[in-house]
Amino acid sequence: MRFDINHILDLPFLAEENFSERNSHKTKKSGAAETKTFKDTAFAVKVLTAGLAKYGIKPGDHVGFFVNNRFEWIITDFAIMALRAVSVPRGSDTAPGEVKFIYNHSDSKFLILENVTQLIELTSVFKDEDWQRADKIFIIDSGSLSDVDKQLSKKVVFYDSLMKEGQIEHEKNPDFVEKSRSAISSDDLLTIVYTSGTTGNPKGVMLTHGSFVQNVIANTPRLEIDPEKGETTVVMLPSWHVYERAFEYCAFFAGVTIVYSSPKNFAADLKEEKPQILISVPRVWESIYQKLIKALSKMPVFKRYLIFTFIKINQLYLSSGTYLKGGYLSLKKRSVLKRGLIYLFNILLFILSLPGHFLSIVLFKPFRASVGGRLRGATSAAGALPKYLDELFNSIGITLINAYGMTECAPGILSRTFGTNTFGTIGVPFDNVKVEIRRDDGSKTDIGEKGIIFTTGPQLMIGYYKNQAATDKVLGKDGWLNTGDIGIETENGEIIIVGRAKDTIVLMGGENIEPEPIEDKIKESLYIDHAVLLGQDRKQLTALIAVNEEELMNLAGELKVADYEINTEGEFSIEHDKIYSVLMKEVSSLISREHGFKSFERISKILAVKNNFSIGKELTQTMKVKRKYIVDKYQSLIEKLHKDTKG
Repeated sequence: MRFDINHILDLPFLAEENFSERNSHKTKKSGAAETKTFKDTAFAVKVLTAGLAKYGIKPGDHVGFFVNNRFEWIITDFAIMALRAVSVPRGSDTAPGEVKFIYNHSDSKFLILENVTQLIELTSVFKDEDWQRADKIFIIDSGSLSDVDKQLSKKVVFYDSLMKEGQIEHEKNPDFVEKSRSAISSDDLLTIVYTSGTTGNPKGVMLTHGSFVQNVIANTPRLEIDPEKGETTVVMLPSWHVYERAFEYCAFFAGVTIVYSSPKNFAADLKEEKPQILISVPRVWESIYQKLIKALSKMPVFKRYLIFTFIKINQLYLSSGTYLKGGYLSLKKRSVLKRGLIYLFNILLFILSLPGHFLSIVLFKPFRASVGGRLRGATSAAGALPKYLDELFNSIGITLINAYGMTECAPGILSRTFGTNTFGTIGVPFDNVKVEIRRDDGSKTDIGEKGIIFTTGPQLMIGYYKNQAATDKVLGKDGWLNTGDIGIETENGEIIIVGRAKDTIVLMGGENIEPEPIEDKIKESLYIDHAVLLGQDRKQLTALIAVNEEELMNLAGELKVADYEINTEGEFSIEHDKIYSVLMKEVSSLISREHGFKSFERISKILAVKNNFSIGKELTQTMKVKRKYIVDKYQSLIEKLHKDTKG
């Protein structure tokens, strides 16, 4: 097998060479499964490239590409590369106004959409000059253009026609893609990815072939994917998102079959497809955790006690075993004697917990079956993984490693490894990547000292498209990127993520508070799906909590409460005294001294709203809360909350 790649366009053709008849993709349509082999995929890329070339896409053109994860997404991605054009991707569920901003700001000349409905929605915001800039509009799913302006409809080409014409063009010039491959450099601009950040207008991150090649060659071995085995993965994240996109490139590199799923079908698809490797975001694991805890709460007391006991035993087994491999949490340098004594203690702990570990393998088999039963590992990224999720899933035999990156790094910076999986950390840098934690004056921090995470390496972006001022703020002349995240280095060189510098809340008393650990702890409650900490320049912290609708209805039934939701100035809040009391008690019990929180970190009051948060509005594509959007949306209720809260 050959595994040398110079640029990302090598991937589909090396995969064809190495894994020709192995399935590259599986997609379910109307209950039926449709599969494509790596050979099919490589041929489809050549045909689509020829079709797009016929309609005028040429090297250097920018192509607006608004499609969700599906087989056509990946072949379009590769075809745009083969034309040496630049893709500007986003999902089909992107709001029309944001599509317009991205399309215009990126100077795109072509537009690729998923269906006619999208096109019709865009007519509400696109003006004549916007449409004039579009040389052609390619639409994947065929449909009626009867509701589309005739002049505009003349620009539309459906994919079924595009592929037929591409077949003819490919037969005329079968070596077109091979010639293009030889002309591509690793320094060539591959894509402009507009961030789905939690504040402000998105910025266009310019990433090269080399940025993604770095992630493929560094991340595939760290995921321990064996190309000989022909593993399967189930994905539900949008393919345009840099985290998912880089993983799909790794799948081509190692011959992994990709099964496209959705949030609605993800749990069922895990059981049916039985994947060996997964990537996901913390919100997915939070959802699984809440279902698991709910199921445990309905078990007989003895069985529940038994399960929690073995979870604790397995935590001790895993943490002691990891310690012996060099993975541990220590925020200060210790003497050789102290380290030696603790090492001996962990040997003893490992031996004592070994029998319980073997018993837990049998006891937790049903839990592992919920993710298919064959899962050897999963990565959680695109948000902080709370420690309680980290410990629980690893303890029941679902190996979960934490990873950290950002769009500007395509995305990989740090991750744990399956061999050294230290709970509570984000791990160590990928190969070829350097990381430093710096003080405000630019000097490096000491072990255990908080600072800003900086990184450099071949993964870095070129900069933000047409935004030199924003580029200069984060990308220094020394070639180091300021991530804006706060981290701490441990004694053994692993990194802990504390929060975002711009999210830090400063109380009137001068106390600095990182909201993420507190918000993560609040979400341990079965009642609470999301939390946003508030309190900048105030005496005490407050919190907006989004309450799980099903659990809210159950609680209302238990308390014999009706009409608990109040419409205040166009927004609904949950204000019934009995329900509020239960929710406040939940929050207070979690954010308490017993759980390691300081007195100034306690929540004085909450604003409870029903969880109607949706992706693209309150949530990013990776299901992180958009703080600014939420604060703006609930501004009147937040002002009322703070008016009723002294300070």
